[in-house]
Amino acid sequence: MNKIRKIMIMSGGTGGHVFSGLVIARYLIDYYGWQVKWLGSFDGIEATLVPQNGIDIKYIKVRGIIGKKLIAKLITLLGVLKAIKRSRKIMKIWKPDIVLGMGGYVSGPSCLAAWIIGIPIVIHEQNVIAGFTNRILSRIATKVLQAFPYSLPNAEVVGNPIRHEILSLPDPIKRLRCRHGPIRVLVFGGSQGSHILNKIIPEVMIKMFDKFIVLHQVGSKSLKKVRDIYSFGSIDNYEVVSFIDDMASAYAWADIVISRSGALTVSEIAAVGLAAVFVPFMHSDNHQYWNAMFLQKIGAAKIIKESECTIEQISEIFITLNDRKVLLNMAQCAKKLCVTDAVKRIAQVLISI
Repeated sequence: MNKIRKIMIMSGGTGGHVFSGLVIARYLIDYYGWQVKWLGSFDGIEATLVPQNGIDIKYIKVRGIIGKKLIAKLITLLGVLKAIKRSRKIMKIWKPDIVLGMGGYVSGPSCLAAWIIGIPIVIHEQNVIAGFTNRILSRIATKVLQAFPYSLPNAEVVGNPIRHEILSLPDPIKRLRCRHGPIRVLVFGGSQGSHILNKIIPEVMIKMFDKFIVLHQVGSKSLKKVRDIYSFGSIDNYEVVSFIDDMASAYAWADIVISRSGALTVSEIAAVGLAAVFVPFMHSDNHQYWNAMFLQKIGAAKIIKESECTIEQISEIFITLNDRKVLLNMAQCAKKLCVTDAVKRIAQVLISI
């Protein structure tokens, strides 16, 4: 009888990192009977989502560099050293056969701890532009995986793991070809919402209320404020929610998405086959911009830089996209870049080590 293998998944911070890790965890449990334990942070979204999915989670305390001054960097370094020590202790007790780093601040110290005690490390880079942590970890990892080509040297392209319910949606022609009436717009800015989208999109939708229906995910902190903006516009073609639990249904409902361009968001939009307008979050390495460019360069999406995101600019784009034939063509272009078997590819790599 084959030994039941044990894997520790290190991921956290954003929904994109956590949902991808959960897809892999569930696949390994259901199809191969592996034991899975998670290593995350107390204040990340994983602290809620991972236990909800029946997976045991342990915690370390870690954060990114909190400032540019030397003292801030020293405080961060001290925190990383403590996190490595805590991770090492957890791994020595549970004794995983392999660890999988799926991104977020937690991956750095926990993968370093695994390396110190000789546990094989697999890392997965979700973005087109690799983050600092994975650029470092790629030098010590047993195997390096990436969602997009050329993110890291000597890495295997496997795609981003997508939830089964999203992959199971009908293709764009079946979903969109026979639709009529106002265009359905899905707006979201990640699990916490997006300030710029929450500010601009309600004004655009009020201005063009007869052409669009909107489902707008805003984050819990902005729920009342954004609802009030729509309400003051005296329109009834909107729904504002703090969080969308069933993204598959939201994608199935939508004709077009306007959102940030995190790696998993871009991969899910490609998997579904949807037209998109991206407003990338500006970061030092502009990784969201390059994620969005992956779809824009084939005609599946349009990019608006945050500095250029105005009511006038968004309105102008939506005037050009108020055409179901255009949206269907964009959706079909997006679908061409879909990787449907990422979780199987990743599982095969893990099994082979």
